[in-house]
Amino acid sequence: MNEPQRFFVEFDVDERCPLRFLDDPTIVLFFQSWAFSAAMGGTHELAQAANHLTRQLKLNLKPLYRYADRDVETPQDAQELEQSWQAAGELAICARAVAAAWEAPDETLAPLVSGYEHLATRLLELAAMCDWASARGARVRMSFDLGSGSSGSSTPS
Repeated sequence: MNEPQRFFVEFDVDERCPLRFLDDPTIVLFFQSWAFSAAMGGTHELAQAANHLTRQLKLNLKPLYRYADRDVETPQDAQELEQSWQAAGELAICARAVAAAWEAPDETLAPLVSGYEHLATRLLELAAMCDWASARGARVRMSFDLGSGSSGSSTPS
């Protein structure tokens, strides 16, 4: 049985991206959510990992924080979704940097990423999609849908 699609990546170009996530990309959304919570005192191990990446390893995670809910119910929701477009190249750099830290964690990061090792692979797939888009001058938008249970491709039209 297929799980409903929860995390979406799309590009503002007419051409369809030939690259896809090879497994469920929801781990990216999971990391984004916990990483975002770190600024508000989140204590989950992924929030702690995000703090370590930004404070100790000096990685810029801001491109990963730029995502929105696809379930548009208000004008503000629509505005947030529209404002989530960003430069694909910047997201590729960010995703690749986090993946590199994840694949070769230091002694602080290693216990925090244990059990979440598959995030690196999904981030590298995201980076490859963003490289494809960047080569075409396209922007990228990441979004999520937790409520509808609809299924779809990772890069909806």
